[in-house]
Amino acid sequence: MAASPPRRRASPPSIPDELFEEILLRLPPDDPACLLRASLVCKAWSHTVSSPRFRRRLHELHPTPPVLGVLHNWEYDAIPRFIHTTASSFCLAAPDSRSWRALDYRQGRALFLSKGQDAEELLVWEPITGAQQRVPVPAAFQGDYPTAAVFCAMDGCGHRDCFGGPFRVVFVFCVDEEDAELDPFLTSAAVYSSETGMWGELTSMHDIT
Repeated sequence: MAASPPRRRASPPSIPDELFEEILLRLPPDDPACLLRASLVCKAWSHTVSSPRFRRRLHELHPTPPVLGVLHNWEYDAIPRFIHTTASSFCLAAPDSRSWRALDYRQGRALFLSKGQDAEELLVWEPITGAQQRVPVPAAFQGDYPTAAVFCAMDGCGHRDCFGGPFRVVFVFCVDEEDAELDPFLTSAAVYSSETGMWGELTSMHDIT
């Protein structure tokens, strides 16, 4: 009697996309690398993770974004160090080989000022995408104690996916006017718009403490 052909194993039942989404939504929120690795499994998972629906639900489930780390100005290094605080290491490459001082990090953008006497340039850097934009400091900048902040300028933005969108930089510095009778320090500020590529009018005042 002829042997019966071997039975083919039945394929495992397919898991609905909705169930995959629920699993991905519950990956450890303090370890973003888990979600990144999951998105590389296949095109379907990558499509799920990158969809607006998934990002919206992820933000609803975990309203507080995880802190990946901090930028730390190190006295003996030209580039500020990135110190990760997540469960897995998350390394950021330096923007370039110049000497920079970290000033601010907000809404996915880091802001640096070139160090030394030639502090003539700001660098807006998106560590996640690698995008960079150089911004010259205001032409009127001749003082000391410069500082600055960067923030999203997109109308109606929830500040979750504002990478690549317009931004503004607020630059503040002081000038020591030795001949001033009362307050020798003149504080000035200007706002830069990435949409126009220009600095706004400089505003200055004495005694703002």
